[in-house]
Amino acid sequence: MKYDVWIYPIVRFKVAGVEAESQEEAMKKADAQTDYHALLDRNGIEYAEDIDSFHVDEEDDPIYEKSTSYDKNYCPL
Repeated sequence: MKYDVWIYPIVRFKVAGVEAESQEEAMKKADAQTDYHALLDRNGIEYAEDIDSFHVDEEDDPIYEKSTSYDKNYCPL
């Protein structure tokens, strides 16, 4: 017997240099400009239309004091 099994791993994409007025705006812009299907739809891998979370680092923050993690609804974790 053979089976097709879908595995839903969490992956991370970096979208560098997003110009925005806030971390929330940066997340929304990065999300909107990323073509998840183009990045993943190959070799039996496809985008499952779900985001688990976001993490935002600010470029002027080399020791990550302003870094924040958010859930998939842009709410801080």
